Amino acid sequence: MTEESGPDSDVDTPTPCGEVRADTGGRLSPAPATTTSVDGLATVRRRRDDVDPSRPTVVLVHGAMDRAASFGRVMRRLPDLDVLALDRRGYAGSLDAGVAMTLEDHVDDLMRIIEHSGAAHVVVIGHSLGGTIALQLATRSDARVVGIGAFECPMPSLDGSYASIGGGAVDVGDRDGPAAAAEFFYRLMVGEGTWDRLRPRDRDARRAEGPALLAELVDLRRPEASFALDRVRLPVVLGVGATSRRDLRNTTTGLGAVLPDAWMIEIAGAGHGAHLSHADDFARYVRACVARAEFALELDRSPDTGHRSGDGGLVG
Repeated sequence: MTEESGPDSDVDTPTPCGEVRADTGGRLSPAPATTTSVDGLATVRRRRDDVDPSRPTVVLVHGAMDRAASFGRVMRRLPDLDVLALDRRGYAGSLDAGVAMTLEDHVDDLMRIIEHSGAAHVVVIGHSLGGTIALQLATRSDARVVGIGAFECPMPSLDGSYASIGGGAVDVGDRDGPAAAAEFFYRLMVGEGTWDRLRPRDRDARRAEGPALLAELVDLRRPEASFALDRVRLPVVLGVGATSRRDLRNTTTGLGAVLPDAWMIEIAGAGHGAHLSHADDFARYVRACVARAEFALELDRSPDTGHRSGDGGLVG
């Protein structure tokens, strides 16, 4: 959940090796937005009639106390792709769908969204906690999921930082209830000034998301709920902001070291809320995720080019 502003800037070259094509979609006009509900989950999709059906559909997954609408500027910058985003269970348009008590429940919801999309192939890209959910989805080995993007996602299993998840929001929730926890977390993430500028009805809407927030923070704190990262056998493009907090950058670097097939892109001048403050660059990051997945698909289809190794390279 982020609210930042600032100019768009350049995206650094992906590492560790190779070239990722990330074209801009030319001068196409944005695809119209279509909203729908899937088992109570609110979704928005942008897909032009002339979109190439052979390319993967992009599914965008938001983080804690965020919503699909935060990807709006990014989605409009991807007119040549089929892109959809959802309000996760318990947030925004999916508030009445109830609360997902575990991250596995959110993965189940993603599976329902993918099934409803009718897409043969999808690339799932998550921001913050949405990236954690996307990586957890990858462990299910669904053939439709061909690539993952994870931008600064929490992964306490890397450093044992379970107790610090939520920055004190869980303690506030235990003491004062979920509405107080949501307000605390919102103020922590985007600042007192942003909270103070919200309209009363918007503050109430955010407080109403407290049960969903607490459920996912509590689950993320449980070591037994962690998953084995070596089971993520898909190509992963990690994203990080050049000005983000050290702990977020360290986690992203740590993920790159342990995931079997991971690349990393740094967005210059951006912090954690790059999808809002640097929409052009985040759109290019999305394109890099798609291009990496398409490259891997081509390798799998061609018996003459070898197969993917576990370190992002190729072996004959």
